[in-house]
Amino acid sequence: MKTLHIFDFDDTLIRSDSMVRVHHHDGTETEMSSEEYATYVEQPGDVFDYSDFEDYPPNASLIEQVFAELQSAIAMDGLANVVILSARSADQPIREFLADNNIKGIEIVTTGSTNPMDKARYILDRVKNEDFDQVRVFEDNTQNIRTIRKVMDSTGVRLQSNRVTPHGVIAEGSRRVPIYSPWDFTGI
Repeated sequence: MKTLHIFDFDDTLIRSDSMVRVHHHDGTETEMSSEEYATYVEQPGDVFDYSDFEDYPPNASLIEQVFAELQSAIAMDGLANVVILSARSADQPIREFLADNNIKGIEIVTTGSTNPMDKARYILDRVKNEDFDQVRVFEDNTQNIRTIRKVMDSTGVRLQSNRVTPHGVIAEGSRRVPIYSPWDFTGI
């Protein structure tokens, strides 16, 4: 079985002190962790500052359970089938952090966007253009997982999603989604 392994970076492989800053229309500023940001409801006039995520993650620590899954995926299926897929816009800080933890040569894709469709499209393109039987996703953001599941619904490829929480990893199941042919994703 050929498997594509997808790992988010922030709050999935690592936890760090990187913060999202929200500049509100009234001149005030709120600072949030990426975990807090994931549930923040945008207010009119909010301007987001993600500059902390352009640098090497400050005070980063591995999420050991997920890092072990990353190492296992590389050992089982090789670097070509394992991807770090991040909303960050710069891959170099991720590459440096992974190299510091003995992971080199892995594909790192940065979307530069918090839109869940950007991650879902990347996965869909890989599935559409390569012969995968299964996709395993490790991700902390529930909306990203839902969107990935939605776009995968018509591919016939098994999706196993694993939601990373502060308390551990929740395997959200593995299911074979119905096959739809021909590959028609024009509505996505």
